[in-house]
Amino acid sequence: MNKKGPIVVIENKQEDRKLFIEVFSELNYANPIIYFNTAETACNYMLRHQIKPFLVFSDIVLLNVMNYKVMETNPDNNGVGTIFNCPYLFFTTLFEQSFVIDPYSLPTHSYFVRPFDYVKFKEVIKTIIEYWRKPKSIAQYNKIEIKSVKIE
Repeated sequence: MNKKGPIVVIENKQEDRKLFIEVFSELNYANPIIYFNTAETACNYMLRHQIKPFLVFSDIVLLNVMNYKVMETNPDNNGVGTIFNCPYLFFTTLFEQSFVIDPYSLPTHSYFVRPFDYVKFKEVIKTIIEYWRKPKSIAQYNKIEIKSVKIE
């Protein structure tokens, strides 16, 4: 996982895209943010430019065959993750059971309902990014200095 890579947002609605732009601007992460209208465009661009993203956020309404191509496993990383070796996160403002079944049928992907409240949405994005920034392997945890605490 490339934690310094760009965050990719796949959203075709201009007003929703503006919401992401505003949230990422306020959160001020060092990762560049790249926006696309379709998963196909995103996939083609990232492959052509050999971009390894940190996270991909995609509107679940845009789920199509190309999303599955983007999400397919990569033999180079032992079948874990996507061809870009990053989490692929679906979001929507609607809750439909079929929306949940499709993404969860694929490994290492997630789904969340985008809150209508701006502050809550910003907090959700921040929580997701902070979660994926944390170490995920024993080797990574071993590199972190652990302070001992005396328990009485």
